[in-house]
Amino acid sequence: MRRPLGTLAAGVAAVGGVVFAAGLAMTDARDALAAGVVLGCAFQLLVLGIAAAAFAGNPLAAYGVGLLGRLLLVIVAALVIVPASGLRPGPFLYSLVTVLFATTLLEPVVMAAGARNAKGR
Repeated sequence: MRRPLGTLAAGVAAVGGVVFAAGLAMTDARDALAAGVVLGCAFQLLVLGIAAAAFAGNPLAAYGVGLLGRLLLVIVAALVIVPASGLRPGPFLYSLVTVLFATTLLEPVVMAAGARNAKGR
């Protein structure tokens, strides 16, 4: 299980870089973009680590808990973080949601590859 988490961490970092670069092409709000990307990547890695440790034998439960955590983060970000920080909401939420969405799509692919590799040993 260690190898898929490392691969997933590299994927999260790559997705964050792509989202930041794409966001820069659309807006000049670097601070809001960077904050959204960093928060999304950090939260994704935190949730992945916690879910993998807590639900090591049940990947579907880990995925479900991760989805719930990401949904709650978006709600808290929109209702609490944006008003409190004064960041532009569009770029911040765009980058946050895009990082979370893309890494959510990446997660089952990497985990399935890790499960196939573990069976082959």
